[in-house]
This record gives sequence, structure tokens and C-alpha cells, in this order.
Amino acid sequence: MTASASVTVTEPGGLDPARWRAAVFVLVAMALDLIDTSIVVVALPGLQQHLHASGATLQWVVEAYTLTFALSLVTAGRIGDLLGRRRVLLAGIVLFVVASLSCGAAPDAGTLIVSRAFQGLGGALVVTQGMSTFQVSFPDRERARVFGLFGALSGLSSALGPMLGGLLIKTDLFGLSWRPIFLINLPVGLVALAGVSTYVSDSRASAARRLDLMGVLLVTAALLAVLYPLVQGRELGWPGWSFALMAASVPLAVAFVRYERAKERRDGFALVPPALFERRTFTAGLTLLTVFFGAVAGFFFPFTYYLQNGLGFSPLAAGLASMPYALGAMTTSAVAPQAARRFGRVLLAAGAAVMTAGTVALLLTVRHYGASIGTWQLAPWLLVTGLGMGLVASPLVQLVLSGVPDRDAGAASGVLNSVNQLGSAAGVAVLGMLFFGLLAGRRSFSTSFSEVLWYETGLLTVTFLLVFLLPVRAVLHPAPEDSVPPSRPEEGAPA
Repeated sequence: MTASASVTVTEPGGLDPARWRAAVFVLVAMALDLIDTSIVVVALPGLQQHLHASGATLQWVVEAYTLTFALSLVTAGRIGDLLGRRRVLLAGIVLFVVASLSCGAAPDAGTLIVSRAFQGLGGALVVTQGMSTFQVSFPDRERARVFGLFGALSGLSSALGPMLGGLLIKTDLFGLSWRPIFLINLPVGLVALAGVSTYVSDSRASAARRLDLMGVLLVTAALLAVLYPLVQGRELGWPGWSFALMAASVPLAVAFVRYERAKERRDGFALVPPALFERRTFTAGLTLLTVFFGAVAGFFFPFTYYLQNGLGFSPLAAGLASMPYALGAMTTSAVAPQAARRFGRVLLAAGAAVMTAGTVALLLTVRHYGASIGTWQLAPWLLVTGLGMGLVASPLVQLVLSGVPDRDAGAASGVLNSVNQLGSAAGVAVLGMLFFGLLAGRRSFSTSFSEVLWYETGLLTVTFLLVFLLPVRAVLHPAPEDSVPPSRPEEGAPA
């Protein structure tokens, strides 16, 4: 493995000639997180049987990853700005691979939960550094293409995870039951590690100081205060402390903002630069992201439960039933960021409208067929909804990051992904609570799910309206002078 050096190898105009090869391996690394977030769900019955785990323990197998990932994102992004994005990306891949090996070899549920937490930390390092590397390595004219590839990968991974998990469990490779769903990360991670170490250039913020530890403490406390109740509240019956903890997140967030402003005035290197929130595209985009990803995550949680528990689909069949949505999202995600450069927020509004129409059509279809509905009745409207999702998701990420100075690319990526996780957790909590509340009232699965789709339609309508808070056209001119130029790994340098 080569070490980063100060030698810079660029094309005319200051561009790294290996940037597209680098992007391929960065995307492979990011796929580890994208697939792992969904692949484990289908293995829960096998985990319960082999590890003699309770329902609460199984929940923590999922949530140890989710919470650690979400709580680490802001800090992980800024660490890359400080220490070098390539170096931190490599560390994240190594941590994820080692944690995956530990998950696959876990002798008991406690070991698995701890290993999943380390997986979440590795995933946070990988995702934030991947996004910020794209931001600083590609010029305006190419950034839409690379974010389009990321969007297509996200769409594919949302269905590939459950399908791959179901297939691995069904084939029972080497009699290992559920363990291959974690062990498969080893060869993929090693490929990513080799490619990133060879092709990815290093970059960091030129004004980097020491990590803002007080900022880390405050933002982690604020996020934990809101995320933990959202993740655990429904399972615990929404006790009073869950609402008190969410209320406590407000003064913690205020304290964080005040501290960061003082830190920025003092030395110019806050954990989250306050200037980011002075950009209309950034603040409006974060608001839109929260509602949008709340709608997306909030849909898939009751939908998967409805397929498996209401209609009797196997994990593999449920994954296949979701494939039209993923294919639709993958198709439009690949071209949407480039189209957004021409059409601006109109494209996002069109995507939200298409998603809304697809959801309403799906609702009417579920009501019409009831318990006799099958994959072929669901497929057309899942495809339509996925096509709309792809028109919103990948250009929205690009728009939120547009105009962010390179020196703050990691911080902005961390904030963006944290908001994504916060919105997703809120969507799952709210729509999940509605869904199970309807089931508890002795409604049928089909009736309960169709009722939830009305609320989903409402969230998508709000998404459509929020699009018009964005500028008509995004400003795609980050300030390259704020970042140390990317450097290529020097041939023959020692590891």
C-alpha cells in the first residue's frame, strides 16, 4: 500500500488524471455501507435461532449500527478535512472489514452488537470521505456525473441488500447460516482498499487545526438526544423519558450553535462552520432532505413488514418485489444530476410529483386487490415511484453541496448525511407508529398499509412544496483555493 505524498500529478487545468478510476473504487467502498444497512434485516430470524437472542437483542443488532453511524457522521467528516480524506477513507474501509469479520465470527449476540457498532463507525468514515472526495476532486462539469453514479448505486443497493441477504441465507454457504451476509464484505472491502490506496488522491483543509472536541461532545449529545428516542421509542411504547430526551435536544443544539460561532471567531476551524448555514441552497436543501428521506425510509419500513407478515412473502421474495422501485431509482439517478444543471429545481419538483402520483396509484391498487395482491400488481407503481425518487435524491445531494468551499467539504458531507439519518429515523418512527397502531386496532394488513400511504402522500406533497425554497439554479462554484491541492500517491513510497 502506498502512502500519500506531496507530489502532485495533474492534467492541464489542475485535474487528477486518475479521478474516474478513483471514483469507481470509492463507490465500491461506499456500497459496503449502502448494502449493509438493509442486508442484515432478512437474517434476523436465523440470528434469533442460532444465538438464542430476544426480540430486544435483535433490535440492537440493527440499531447498534444505525446509531453509531448517525452519531459519527459530523465528526467523521471533519476528521477527513483535518487529517486528509484519503487517509481517513482507508482507515474507514479497514475498520469496516475487520468489524465485518468480527460480526461473521461472533459467538454470541453481545459480540455481534459491539461489532455492529464498529461497523457503523467505519461506515461513517467511508461515506463522509467518499462524498467529500467527490466534491473536491471533480470540476463542476463532471460532478453531476459522479453524483449520478452514486445515486444509481444507492437505488440499486436498496433492493440488492435484501435480495443478496435472502439468497445467501437460502443457499446456506458452507453451513454458515447467516454469517456470510457479513463475511461477504471481506473480499469487497479488500478490493476497495487496494483501489483507493492506488488511485485516490489526498486532500485536506489548508486551515486545519486540532479537532473541535467540545463541538464533538455537544453535537453528539444533541443527536443522541433525538435519535435514541426515535429509534427505541416505538418498541418501548413511547415512555415519558423519550419525549423529555427529545425536548432536551433543543437546548443542546442551541449550545452547540453558540459554541461553534465562538470557535469560528476564535480560530476559524469550527467542527461545523456557521457560514455553511448562511448559504440558502444548503439550509433549504437540508430541510428538504429531512422530509424527503423521512418519506422514503418511512415507506419501506411498513412496506417490508406488510409483504412478509401480511402477504406471507419470504425475505427473498420481498426483496424481488422491491426491485422495480430500485430499478426506477437507479435509472433516473444516473442522469438526474446532469439534467438538474439545465432544469434546476423544476426537475426536483417533477420528481416529487411523480413520486406522489405513484404512491396514490399504489394506495388505490392495494385497496382494490386487498390480501390477494401480488408482485405484478405492485410492480408498475413501485417503478413509477422509484423513477420519481431518482429525479430527486441524487440531484438534491449535489445541490446541497454546491457552492460549499473545499475546506469545508467533509463538514458539509457529515451534516448532510446526519440530516439524512435524522429524517429517516423520524420517518420510520412516525409512519411505523401509525402502521402498528392501525394493526392494533384490528385493521387488516392491507387496510393499515393503505392508510399509511395517505400519510406518505402528505409527506411527498410537502417535499414538492419545499422544492420551491431552493434557488432556481444552484451555484456550482466551490472555492478551490480553500483546500490543499489533491496529491497522488507516490510510487514506491513505503506503507
